[in-house]
Amino acid sequence: MIDPSKVKANQSRMESARATHDTLWSEIARLVYPEMNNNLFGGSMSGSKWMREQATATTAHEPYASQALEDGVSLFESYVMPRGQRWQKLTLDDESLMRKVPNQQWVERKEKLLFALRNDPASGFIGAVHESAMSLFSFGPQSLWLDKRRDALGRFAGFSYQSEFIGDVWIERDAEGNPMRLHRRIELTAEAARRKWGDDTPPKVMEALTGRNADPARPFTFLHVIEPNTEYDPERIDAKGKVWASGYYSEADDALFKVGGYNSLRRIVSAFHRANKNTYGRSPTMKVLPTIRLEQSMFLDRAFAAELKLAPPLLAMDDDIDVIEIKPHGVTFGGLDERGNPMLREMFQSADVQDARELSAEAKAMIDRAFYRDLLQLNREYKSHIPANRVAEETAEKGTLLSPLANQEQWWLSPMTQTELIMMAEEGLFDDAPPEVAEYLALSGGFGIKYDNGLTAMQEAGKSAAFLNLAQQVGLLAQFDPGVVEDFKREYPMSKVVPELGRIAGVPASMRATEDERAAYDAKKAEEAQLQQLIAAAPALAGAARDAAQAGATGLGA
Repeated sequence: MIDPSKVKANQSRMESARATHDTLWSEIARLVYPEMNNNLFGGSMSGSKWMREQATATTAHEPYASQALEDGVSLFESYVMPRGQRWQKLTLDDESLMRKVPNQQWVERKEKLLFALRNDPASGFIGAVHESAMSLFSFGPQSLWLDKRRDALGRFAGFSYQSEFIGDVWIERDAEGNPMRLHRRIELTAEAARRKWGDDTPPKVMEALTGRNADPARPFTFLHVIEPNTEYDPERIDAKGKVWASGYYSEADDALFKVGGYNSLRRIVSAFHRANKNTYGRSPTMKVLPTIRLEQSMFLDRAFAAELKLAPPLLAMDDDIDVIEIKPHGVTFGGLDERGNPMLREMFQSADVQDARELSAEAKAMIDRAFYRDLLQLNREYKSHIPANRVAEETAEKGTLLSPLANQEQWWLSPMTQTELIMMAEEGLFDDAPPEVAEYLALSGGFGIKYDNGLTAMQEAGKSAAFLNLAQQVGLLAQFDPGVVEDFKREYPMSKVVPELGRIAGVPASMRATEDERAAYDAKKAEEAQLQQLIAAAPALAGAARDAAQAGATGLGA
C-alpha cells in the first residue's frame, strides 16, 4: 500500500526531475498551444498552479505553428481513431474459440458495446481524445483519466473520459519503462472538496466550512497518488485485493485519505516519442521549436518593416518647419526650399524583405513536415492520367511516413482498451459469455486487439500497388500471348482480389453486399444469361420450326 510518510518526498523528487520539461512546456504553450497559456488568452489552464508558476510573456503571437498543430492533430484523429468507425477489432487470444460462430458473434457484440460506451455523448470521449492528442503533438506526453459514471441511484451509467493537463501530472517509471508511480495535483475549494469526498473530507477542509471564519471558497491542494499495490492479495475483495493502490494526499493536513485501489491503471500516460531513459518523451513541436522561434522573430521583424514602410521616420534640415501633416491632402508649409527641393525626406529607403520572405517560407515548410501537414495534400500534383498503381504507391509511402503515429496504438490506445474491458467485466457486462468463453476469461484469458483504421490501410497499400503493378505487367505480356490473361485470372480470382482491394482502400464494410445480395445478383445474372441464350437461339429455333412446318405441308400435299 501507499506509505503516507513518503508522498511529500516523492512529489518533491518528481518535481525536481521534471524542471527542465516545465520550462520547455511553458514556452510551447505560449508559442504553439495558446489555449494552455493563461497569460495570452485567459486559457483553460488559468486554474492550474503549474501554469501560474511558469514565467510570463506578453510577446506577439504568430499563429502559423498553432494552425499546423491543429492540422496534425486532425490528421492523427482521422487516421488512427476515425469518428463513426469501429477502428478496433476485438478477438480472443485462443484461436480455437474464435473458430466457432457463436463465440465470434459474442465478441462482436462486446466490441459494439465498447464503442457505444465511448460514443455516448455523456462520456466525453471525443473531446478528451482531442485534448490528449493536442498534448501529444505539443508537449510530448498526454494523460487520460478513465472512470465510471453513476446515475442518481448509484447505478452504472457508462464510462467517463477526462484529458488531464500534463503539467499537473508527474510520473516515475520502472526499469522496463512501465508506470511505477503517478501523482496528479488537484486544486479545489473547500466546498468542492466536501462535495467530492463527503465524509472522507480532510479535517483542515472541514475547518474552512465551519465556525465563525468559514470560507467555502478557500482553495486547497491535493495529490491523487497511484502506485502498484505491494500487498496485493487476489483472494481479498477490499483495497488489498486491487492491483493498483490509490489515495488522496492533503497538503494542508499532510495526510493521506480516501485510500482505495483499482484493478487496472485508470490514468493512461503516453508520449509521442520516448526513449528508455526519457520519462516524459518528446513531441513534434520540440523537434522544430528553434524554427518556430525563428518564425516568430521574423514575423515581428516583417511587421516592423511594414510599419516603417507605411509610416517612415523623417529627416528635416532645421526646425523651420513647425507642423508636419502626414495625412491625405495634408499640407506641410515650409517643406520646400526656394528651389523647390524638399526640406525633409525619409530617414532611409524601405528595406528589401525578399530574403526574409524566403527564409520564412523555408521555416514554414519545416514546421509543416514536423506536423505531417504536407501529407494532407497527397494528390496536389496528380492529374487525371496518373495510373492507379501510382496512387497506391504514393499512399503506401504516406503510410510509411505516418508510421510514428502507430506508436499510440501500443502506448495509449491498447492500455486504454484493456482498462475499459476490465471495467466492463467489473460491471457484469461479460456475464452473458458462452460457457467456454466464460471459463476462458475466468482463467485469466484475455482479448486481442487489432486495428482497422486509415493508418493500417495506408501501411497495407503497398499490397495494392504490388497487385496493380503485376496486372499492368500482365497487360503488356498479353500483347504477345493473350492466354496469359487467363493464367492471371486463374491464379488471382477476382472474387478474392476485389474485396481485399476494397478493404485496403478503406471502403466501408456497409457498402459490401451480403450473402443474400450476392446470391440474388448471381441468380439475376444467370437468368440474363439464359435469356441471352434464348435470344441467340431464337433464329435457329424459328428456322427449325419453319422447316418442320414446310415439311409437314409437303407431306399433306403428297
